[in-house]
Parts: sequence; structure tokens; C-alpha cells
Amino acid sequence: MAPPCSPTESAAEALTAVADAVQETVTECLWRAWPLCTVHDLGMHPREANGRPCWWCAGDSRRGDPPHVRAEIGELATLQRPARVNRKRPKNRSLR
Repeated sequence: MAPPCSPTESAAEALTAVADAVQETVTECLWRAWPLCTVHDLGMHPREANGRPCWWCAGDSRRGDPPHVRAEIGELATLQRPARVNRKRPKNRSLR
């Protein structure tokens, strides 16, 4: 791993700053929030939690869901989107 950006910055702080810059760039390119929390479909933000860089979700205050850490930075690909029981499914349109 590259050395931290400043003598007082930890590696976790440096990685969080890099993730923030990547998020800003990707969001500008896609014109939408990225990454999204797979539980709330809300944009997440890089933060440190227990000294580790993580993607943090603000939760859904309307449903009473609290803020939470969704994944460590670098681990988004390992998340599985939970099944949504009330989500409408597209009708089976077979070609006949």
C-alpha cells in the first residue's frame, strides 16, 4: 500500500480519502449516486469505523432504520442484494 498522504494521516484515513475521490468521480460520470446501499437504495459514504475504512449508509429514518456500516471499502463486490418480498416482478412475456 502507498504511504499515507501526510505524516499525520493513517493508512485508513488515506484510503477513506481515496474512496471519497473515487465516489465523486464515478457519481459525476454516471450522474447518479454510487455506491448504493443494497438494503435502502441510498447512496453510501466512506467513513472510518473502528479504525477501518468502510462504506456507511445513513439508513432510512422514515422506516426507523438507523445509520449503519454496509461494507468495508474494497468489499462491495461480496455483498448480496437481499430479496424484496413486496417488489413487483416483471410479467413473463414470452414470444409466441
